[in-house]
Amino acid sequence: MALPVAAQQVTVASPAGERLRVTTTSEEASRHFFAGLTEARHFFTSKAAMHFDAAIAADQNLGLAHVVRAATVPGLSQAERTAEVNGSVAAMRGATTSEMLIALAIRDASNQEQSHTLWETAAKLMPGDPNIAFYAALTAPGNGDPEPMRAVTERFPDDAPSFNILAYQLWLRGDHDGGFKAVRRYMELAPDHPNAHDSYAELLQWSGRLTEAQAHYSRAAQLDSSFSEAFMGLAEVATLSGKGAEARRQIQLAIAHSPSKATTIAYTRDLARSFMMDGMVKEGMDQFANALKDAQALNRPNLIAQVHRDMAFFDAQGGRGMAVASHLAAAAQAGGADVPMQVEMTAAAHAVGGDITVARQATQKLATLAQPDNEYATHASVINAIIALRENKPKDALTQLAGAPLDDAWVRALTAECYVAAGNLADARALKNQVLNDPRLNFDDGYNISARIRAAKIKA
Repeated sequence: MALPVAAQQVTVASPAGERLRVTTTSEEASRHFFAGLTEARHFFTSKAAMHFDAAIAADQNLGLAHVVRAATVPGLSQAERTAEVNGSVAAMRGATTSEMLIALAIRDASNQEQSHTLWETAAKLMPGDPNIAFYAALTAPGNGDPEPMRAVTERFPDDAPSFNILAYQLWLRGDHDGGFKAVRRYMELAPDHPNAHDSYAELLQWSGRLTEAQAHYSRAAQLDSSFSEAFMGLAEVATLSGKGAEARRQIQLAIAHSPSKATTIAYTRDLARSFMMDGMVKEGMDQFANALKDAQALNRPNLIAQVHRDMAFFDAQGGRGMAVASHLAAAAQAGGADVPMQVEMTAAAHAVGGDITVARQATQKLATLAQPDNEYATHASVINAIIALRENKPKDALTQLAGAPLDDAWVRALTAECYVAAGNLADARALKNQVLNDPRLNFDDGYNISARIRAAKIKA
């Protein structure tokens, strides 16, 4: 554990109170620090960064503000963020034990067990602080078990951000009534925060209540137009309502209010996928090209590789297929030839594009990465099914899909295609409609978008 080392770094120790107190003589710095921490817990990271900047401007020596800002400010690559956090932790001077515990917990965020241990230790020192209890629960083991966060809401019944997390955890565990109850409490406690309306809108959307979802996404955008995710929510609702042009207008608004260049690239890729969903291949590929240009300007090799993989895959799916190999080669050069996602997208793009030999070779390589029940195994099954369908072997394709999770949109779409080939139009139609009508649309999920495009073409 890093804690004993950290304890040696502490130059000023102070008795830990029930709540966190930051080491500063500036009331303004303290006020902005805690306002930033609250916004970070509301996942409004651009607003959080503004408060942390103000805290640092008021007191440059407020070390914990530097650490939390580095962890939350939008637009950094993972490598940049890690370096910023590590540098900020190393530069802390005069911090209390409580502050150092929090800084180390943030630094060790990639190691959930270690980070949770540090947050738990901090929570014991500051049992009256909902901020600390929140992060101790958020990092708890259990793969989204709602009980730790539920305990926080019971101890701190007026802590709005905790109800937000609890709402999603309950919903994803199948307790939709509990999820709605928690998110409504979130809105009651934070009626003027855009994320409260955005979260409520998302759960409404996932329930198929699109008109109500649209109203709350709109309210989120009205409360603060810099909360760009509200526009993406409106784009999802528009798409699910069959209004592709309106969806793209909303994505353009998200781009206009984007908090960082990296986020703009993500939104531009979403815009490209929206065009692809409506069969506007040239327009979609043009937007991918814009995203690539911006990624190159940022000099982000991994991001450049991701966009090239997008372009390879959707070039194949759009029926062009002329640039699949060149984009995959460029992606390999930028991000590495043997990283799992490169192998997967090589297999997927060539399978969709019809180069069965290359696809099969890449899929065999992908299989070495796949373990039972993991995402790679599912995608390998789907790609093998695409290859079998290309070879007019629907029974073999169904065999490949056996055991793959049928709640996966790509698995559903491919299974429907197999049913069509076998003449089972009724079951094919049912699966097709499940894919197209699934309200859990996410433009960031290229496979989900691909599945919807494939499903729309199924004649059943």
